[in-house]
Amino acid sequence: MVRLVVTGTPGVGKTTVAIELSKAYDAPVVDINEIIRPVLKWDPELQTSLVIDEVKARELIREDLGGAGSYIIDTVAINLIDKSLIDWCIVLRLDPRQVMDRLLKRNWPRCKIVENVLAEVVGSPPLNLAIDVFGRDRVIEVDTTNKDAHEVANHIVNQLTVGVPVIGVVDWLDTLDTDFILNLSRELDDCLAQ
Repeated sequence: MVRLVVTGTPGVGKTTVAIELSKAYDAPVVDINEIIRPVLKWDPELQTSLVIDEVKARELIREDLGGAGSYIIDTVAINLIDKSLIDWCIVLRLDPRQVMDRLLKRNWPRCKIVENVLAEVVGSPPLNLAIDVFGRDRVIEVDTTNKDAHEVANHIVNQLTVGVPVIGVVDWLDTLDTDFILNLSRELDDCLAQ
């Protein structure tokens, strides 16, 4: 039995990797948004669905997954998942320049792209949340840069076989051009000023 959640900033490949892990473990990919649909509300300004009742969302997830065997979840909303329902949390990371390219191809609003790319630059939102929710001993951080989904899934399967958490393998601040980061920061300031 394997119960995994795959998370990370938008654009890092969560869904694609979750599908590959699903094949490797012969486990279904669970769509959390389908489970919590009754408590989701679309926000046209943010262009995303917002959870309007987190308590009810957690309850719906517990009810749906409580008796299930193996499953793979891909979501950014890991704070809604009770840690007793997850064996390992996989945090995917991707070079922020590649995240930007992927999100630009999705035609997202520029401010939303900048916000998510900066989140990947510092890496703290998804990784820190994973550690807070599931504990350091159940988190595996994976750099997906220049790797295809099958390669990433194989790496994760190998890490899970070893059973050792991996945290702190990625630090984009050491590899990115300072001007890239400063320009993004200025863009975010402009977005927030609007």
